[in-house]
Amino acid sequence: MYDFDNDGIVIFNGRNTIKAFNVDGHEVVVKRFQRPNYVKKIIYTFFRKSKAYRSYFNAKELVKRGISTPAPIEYIETKRFGLLDYCYYVCERNDDPPIEDLIDRDDWNHELAAALAVFAAKLHQKGVLHKDFNDTNIRYDKDFNFSLIDLNRMAIYPEGAEIPLNICLDNLTRFTGRIDLFEYVAREYAACRGLDVDATAKLALSIKNRHDKAWRIRKRICHPMRYLRSVMSGK
Repeated sequence: MYDFDNDGIVIFNGRNTIKAFNVDGHEVVVKRFQRPNYVKKIIYTFFRKSKAYRSYFNAKELVKRGISTPAPIEYIETKRFGLLDYCYYVCERNDDPPIEDLIDRDDWNHELAAALAVFAAKLHQKGVLHKDFNDTNIRYDKDFNFSLIDLNRMAIYPEGAEIPLNICLDNLTRFTGRIDLFEYVAREYAACRGLDVDATAKLALSIKNRHDKAWRIRKRICHPMRYLRSVMSGK
């Protein structure tokens, strides 16, 4: 039996806390989600599945559809006074780096970007939308095989269902703030899916510009200091 607060090795400590544990010789990762406020406690207890629950079952669905993610082990929910308190998602440890290492730079890696487009096309054709499809939640290995983490926010369509193209392209907008990189990936994505490359790229850029404009307005209003740092860093 482990004590989350006192055992394990901290990997990340922010709004959520992620720790690594050695269990019978196997490295596992445990993510403890932020304790919900009182209103969310009621919502997650009676009306909506917890983030840990969604992470676990989304991971199981990804594995079923042949999409790589650290192998899910279990989810744990604790309650206090009958309401959800902390919840935990447990999976195997995977130390593959995030793609931000190779694309968050002026000399972004074209081979990685092309492989990412193929991966995104595979996700969408298999009915999967990762709603936090950003450059830290997409991991890669030396052969540019990709895997996904942070799975609590996803939309999973029935197998065989076709996701509308505008929704797919909107899903691509979050992995980079670089328009040149985004357009390159959009073109590769279109080619991979057998779509009209020029028309798809034009639509993708329109969706991207609209998304980024809304993001800047939202951040400027809700998180002015974070917005200022992002502007100063050029992201």
